[in-house]
Amino acid sequence: MNATFAPERVEEVAHWLRQRPGRVRVVGGGSRQHELPDCDGAARLGLGRLSAIERLDPGDLTCTVLPGLERRELDAALAGHGLELPCLGEGTLGGLFASDPVGPAAHGAGNPRGLLLGCDAVLADGTPFKAGARVVKSVAGFDVHKLLVGSRGTLFVATRLHLRLQARPRAVRWVERDELAIDEALRLCRALRELPAAPDVLALRRSDGGAYAVCARLVGRTRLVDAAATQLALQDREPGAPLPLPSPATGEVVRGLALPSALAGLCGALPARGAFAWLGGGRFEACSPDPTTTDRLLAWCTANGCPATIVAGPASRRGRGTPLDPGEARLAHGLRTALDPDGILA
Repeated sequence: MNATFAPERVEEVAHWLRQRPGRVRVVGGGSRQHELPDCDGAARLGLGRLSAIERLDPGDLTCTVLPGLERRELDAALAGHGLELPCLGEGTLGGLFASDPVGPAAHGAGNPRGLLLGCDAVLADGTPFKAGARVVKSVAGFDVHKLLVGSRGTLFVATRLHLRLQARPRAVRWVERDELAIDEALRLCRALRELPAAPDVLALRRSDGGAYAVCARLVGRTRLVDAAATQLALQDREPGAPLPLPSPATGEVVRGLALPSALAGLCGALPARGAFAWLGGGRFEACSPDPTTTDRLLAWCTANGCPATIVAGPASRRGRGTPLDPGEARLAHGLRTALDPDGILA
């Protein structure tokens, strides 16, 4: 078991990193560590004790939180003010923003990148810095803080997050239709996208047995929400999105991005069995029983312009995926070189 340093104060993070402890793996709640490459020998920086809401400004629709705060704790605090953080995802707030496991839940819906106003952070060598701002309207320079989203803690360590909030809609109703054939499910997805008040969560999912279901979160005026549910024969369901998929005991999980126009082709390329889920913002995950089947799916994704990566499975396979755009690869390498030239953050 690698040693874990769990600071209780933000200032301790910079001090510890300045001691140059060798390679470091940043850990929040630990729920997404199985998606990362192994880092044998790396010291662990656990941010779970840095857990607090430092500032909540209902009038300005902003708040400041420490990275170890659990999403459910923030939700409970916001509910008392009629507010919400308009994106999906669970676990610690630092882990949610650093991994961005869900992305936008529907076209135009909120997502971590758009909700992160700024952050306090520490470079791998222990240098503290601030980026962005605590308020919505700001001209605070380059959006360096947005590099946190999707970085998985490999560029810098965020110690405070400044977040944008929104008022909770008048009416919120989670609905679903299940046991659908694929053609029925695709037609229902299209009908939901074309509603005058489109849902802010839209998901297509497939069970292990092959049946499809469509779920959505309808928001707006009560009369319009109820009318849409009746018109499309939707039934009430428990809140919650189907992503990320649970890791299977065997096999692999592929995560990728597919626009609605590619959805029918993607469903046709899926393994014959295995769970699958797609969100209206484009993010999808698919379970695959074996590497050969996974590679066929990745080949289809490559041919059809859908970036995808293996995020769960044998350690030797995690991280494989469709080819990176050369410009994107150069940019990623340049950022790592500039922010963590010694490769400390694993």
